[in-house]
Amino acid sequence: MPNDKYLQKLGAQIARAMLIGRKPNQKGLAQAAKIFPRIKAIAQKYDGKKLDEKQLKQMGLTSEKIAKLLKPDFGPVLVKKGKQFVLRSTIGESVRLRYHPDNWPLAKHIIIESAKRGASVWHTPGSSEFAREYTQKASLDVLEDFTPLSKAVMENLDVTIYLEDDDDPEWRKGLPTARLTAGREKGQRSHEILDERKVRWLYTGWPFAKTARKLGCTPSFFEKMLFSALEESFSKSTAALVGYYSKALQGANLMRLRHDDGSDLAFSIKGRPILRDLGKIGQHDLDIGDVGLNLPSGEVFVSPLETTAEGHVYFPKIFVDGHGFTEGLTLNFKKGKVESYSAERKQENFDKYLAENTPSTRVLAELGIGCNRAAKYSGYILTDEKIFGTIHLAIGNNTGSYHGKNKASGHLDMVKDMKHGVMYADGKPVMVGGKPVER
Repeated sequence: MPNDKYLQKLGAQIARAMLIGRKPNQKGLAQAAKIFPRIKAIAQKYDGKKLDEKQLKQMGLTSEKIAKLLKPDFGPVLVKKGKQFVLRSTIGESVRLRYHPDNWPLAKHIIIESAKRGASVWHTPGSSEFAREYTQKASLDVLEDFTPLSKAVMENLDVTIYLEDDDDPEWRKGLPTARLTAGREKGQRSHEILDERKVRWLYTGWPFAKTARKLGCTPSFFEKMLFSALEESFSKSTAALVGYYSKALQGANLMRLRHDDGSDLAFSIKGRPILRDLGKIGQHDLDIGDVGLNLPSGEVFVSPLETTAEGHVYFPKIFVDGHGFTEGLTLNFKKGKVESYSAERKQENFDKYLAENTPSTRVLAELGIGCNRAAKYSGYILTDEKIFGTIHLAIGNNTGSYHGKNKASGHLDMVKDMKHGVMYADGKPVMVGGKPVER
């Protein structure tokens, strides 16, 4: 496991990558303006500067108004520092951090680094064991409730960080479908609110030993691979591959995937932005509404037009979130959605996933291209989908940063090795045998 110095560096890198910091205190200043109409202009002009009471009164603030503006209800917009006062036009961003007790050493550095940048972090622990027990024992009413508190959280977040807390990738196994489906509508609505508000989000992986064993690999391999892929996320090689594929797909209409195993799937991406995952969110990303980020990083992705997918695709092995592997899966698409499917082994895991999510989860939602040379196959989708030489397709939700229109409660990624395949953009091969086509 990396030492504390490395984790501190990573925590700082995450805070920077997510652009965590302060924002205009619009709500607080609007409320304060009811007491003193000129407060917004004055706060912006003197933001962060120390002033004495005499100066404030010269601006028109009486002792009574000063006392009211010192209240925290407004942010506060006025803070007393000894005998002086400081006006503030900004307020710290609200960050939600979910973590597992095992990765608290990284979580604490994210919290501290965010605080250094002027943001407040609401942090909550979780684990697969607790998620399973809660789903088993909570009343169905509670699982279904979308409370005012839950809604208020979604409506006030600026950033949400998911530091992997799912240490058992099969924790849903054996649970009644009725319990697993109980919260899917509120889950979908939560996604919608976050997408509508363009809340920035980050999903960071973690190499739990239990996860490695459930996936069928050794904990030492899993840990070394994940942190190597994390380092490679920021390499020139990854940047070059991301640059190639984003350029190759730019302005394309018809994508086609063909493979020696018989797969032949076509769909349109006309008008959809080509998105990049390169370890940080930049102004360009914000300008086009790309507010999401994964660590490890290294992929190019795009949302197909929802009604255009036609054909079939074969996946030798996929991991179904919460249930386990499904092997030899063939998906048949018609008018953009999975019309039928079959699997050679453990089809029940895929069956359960579709059953516990909204029907719109059958729609083709994403084409992704792996660009990280350090990522190796393990069954862990966060790194699998970044593997150089692979593509991944997802079914389900593709709103928000994906720039699609399909609202669904789930998003299931499925990775395919393209060593014996070809990917075409408007009839021209852009990937052959898993490698970019040199032009």
